[in-house]
Amino acid sequence: MNILNLLAKEKRMAGIEISDSVVRIAFLRPSKRSREEKALAANTSDARGDELVLIEESIVSNIIENGIVTDASLLSKTLKDIWVRANLDTSYAVVSIPDDAIYSRVFSFPRSVEGTRLTDAMRLAIGFQLPMKTTELYLDWERTPGTKTTNEILLSTIPRNVVKDYVQALEGAGIKPLALESRLASIARAVKTETGKPMLVTEKSPDGITIFILKNGVLRFSRTLPTHFFPENKREEEIRKIKASYEAEHGEPLTDYDHDKLEITDAYERHLMPEPRAKWLIAVGALMRAEIPEGTDNLISLLPVGTEEAYSYQKMTTFVVLLRNLTIGVSVFFVLAFLGAYIFMLSVSENANRTVATLSSSSISAEVLAKEAWIGHINALTETAQALITTTPLWSIVLTEVNARIIPGITVSSFAAPSLTDKMSLVGIAKDRDTLNQFKKHFQDSLLFTEVEIPLTNLEQRGDIPFSATLRLKD
Repeated sequence: MNILNLLAKEKRMAGIEISDSVVRIAFLRPSKRSREEKALAANTSDARGDELVLIEESIVSNIIENGIVTDASLLSKTLKDIWVRANLDTSYAVVSIPDDAIYSRVFSFPRSVEGTRLTDAMRLAIGFQLPMKTTELYLDWERTPGTKTTNEILLSTIPRNVVKDYVQALEGAGIKPLALESRLASIARAVKTETGKPMLVTEKSPDGITIFILKNGVLRFSRTLPTHFFPENKREEEIRKIKASYEAEHGEPLTDYDHDKLEITDAYERHLMPEPRAKWLIAVGALMRAEIPEGTDNLISLLPVGTEEAYSYQKMTTFVVLLRNLTIGVSVFFVLAFLGAYIFMLSVSENANRTVATLSSSSISAEVLAKEAWIGHINALTETAQALITTTPLWSIVLTEVNARIIPGITVSSFAAPSLTDKMSLVGIAKDRDTLNQFKKHFQDSLLFTEVEIPLTNLEQRGDIPFSATLRLKD
């Protein structure tokens, strides 16, 4: 565990591309250049002095099929092996996955619809226009530049069970995902584009071709044409129809691009990258999102929580684990110190008894008196150590009980415990009011806690209810 990474404000993260056949990782780390080279770089665009690390590893073909993880444990082991061999000094990552199970769509609203009205309109559109049940999905949206007359929002959804398998595999490998996004979203971020000019990109694969349209770094349209339904003699006609439809609807011409000939954004042009560079667009696009300053990432994430909440959660989890390990370590140290002092005391006592028995007929010498004083000093030290051990709070028990009382539907963002006598606090978000009441009762039933209080707030809010709970230890 890297304590410096936990306390530092700057966080280094990796960009990961996971596909059916390969894992690619992009990571920026401090360059190992000489002092003279760094001084020279200070006068150029390379002043930051980072070097781009690119890793590519093939994976077993049956781990992921059609964008869905079929063997989470094997994927976890594969990712962990790659991470260890690459020796990356971070556990945070933005992860890009195949689009097979992801549904994306651009919603347009009049320019006059703004603020909360735009949010309400989007929620209403989701409820009526999505082809799937929202209870079975994770969904998120982001606002796009739109046009002079419309506000546009890009929505992406993914089945919850698909996300669960990816997260399980990543966390099993020791990787903390801060955002999960589609491969096309990563490409749109990393590709070199001309402002205001839409691109129609064709990507070929053994199973068919994928067609997608990008404009100003935003995915506008995507469609896959499987070989089974669209043999080569029908693809050109279908591409022509898609192009004509978009141009007629938006009134702007499309420029055709071959995916394998796409250029990477200027920000990464200075890095030496193996050819073809286009294959690194996804990993680099995920890395570019990882470099967004903390608190400003409002892009789509297909995790149960947003990017910033995910980082806060991961950081809190790391801190709790660190606190638990420190508590256990300190407790073990004092126990060992007590046992060592106790054994030493017994040894000294036995030696003293043998000396007294041997010298019982003679007068007590100054050396014996000195040893007796030494034994008294050791006894005092032992009693002090025992007092320290008995007054050391067993925080591991408290943390374990808190964790055991958290039920599904409750997301805890912070936990504070100033001391054993003061009130502790929990801050988080409840899925709904019933879940919050069950959460309160769960803590009231605990043998460790008392005075459990959750003030009623946001009474008009039915879902995603923020709360602040206080409680105190019974003993």
